[in-house]
Amino acid sequence: MQEVKEILPAGSIVRGRYQVEKLLGKGGFGAVYLVRDQRVRQNLFALKEVIDPNKRERDRFTFEAELLKRVDHPSLPRVYRVIEDDQHDRAYMLMDYIDGLNLEKLRQQQPEKRFPVQQVLSIMGPIMDAVSYLHKQNPPIIHRDIKPANIIAPTSGDEAVLVDFGIAKVFDPESTTTAVRHASPGYGAPEQYATGTNTRTDIYGLGATMYALLTGIVPVDAFYRITQLGSRGTDPLEPIQRYAPDVPQHVANAIYRAMSIDIDERFPTAQEFWQALNAQPLPAVAAVPFAPIAALGASHGTVSRLASANIPIVPPDAPTTEALPERRVGRRRRLGAWLLLLLAL
Repeated sequence: MQEVKEILPAGSIVRGRYQVEKLLGKGGFGAVYLVRDQRVRQNLFALKEVIDPNKRERDRFTFEAELLKRVDHPSLPRVYRVIEDDQHDRAYMLMDYIDGLNLEKLRQQQPEKRFPVQQVLSIMGPIMDAVSYLHKQNPPIIHRDIKPANIIAPTSGDEAVLVDFGIAKVFDPESTTTAVRHASPGYGAPEQYATGTNTRTDIYGLGATMYALLTGIVPVDAFYRITQLGSRGTDPLEPIQRYAPDVPQHVANAIYRAMSIDIDERFPTAQEFWQALNAQPLPAVAAVPFAPIAALGASHGTVSRLASANIPIVPPDAPTTEALPERRVGRRRRLGAWLLLLLAL
């Protein structure tokens, strides 16, 4: 992919229908825009753009985006449409716009840039459920970029949402495509610097995300961990309790296992990771020296849905309907009151 140089200005119209309101963010190979539907003007969407002169790569993106259109989970944005623009070497995904702050920004607002363990579990329960749901698709869908910046706490008060499917892929056990360019420092799994990823790649991302939310620091990058283990025989990953002594040992141990360098030593599923995190009751909540929080969220409980669905593979050249599905209303569950107060600050 080529580095993004041409950003669509506000007012641009995509596919004769979607007007760019503003740029939400950009990376090395694409951008995300807030767009307004010209036919139903109250409808706002996020438009994920990927620029790649390689037609085969764009076809792969649109093929996998078609699979994401069939995904339906309260903690995942709905993908409504895939748009191809071969003339300008671009492809787009039209999806839910989630208005809110991401967990990286919320984390930075905390005095010690970290959250209490009870709150982290309350946040991550729905995200674990969403990842488990993705992994149970046929074929499994791997996110490959799970990190606090890709988890949004909606201002609406709904539960946290896992976003940014720009580098998601379907799992192909025969594939050995190198994914090094997609590894987010500190959150990318070791295999993303080498060849081949599978569903346990996301387990690493979940563990690294929890590590950051609990300790207030970004984990040591997996590539550096590998080099240090090879040259010195020691893992430079700092113990969680060094920064967060209140974290129970069973929670820390579960995160360490999720972040294992050896992919086969990680939890096989998000459900098993979640069960390990909840293997013992958490201590009673005492006074919490963090930004004002009125109450903790509802009991994080256990992964509730873990639904699975067999999603048929749709060829990249299959026709798609132009009728836009109606926006889903009231489909998401509510956040805890504590996170609503954080968003209001």
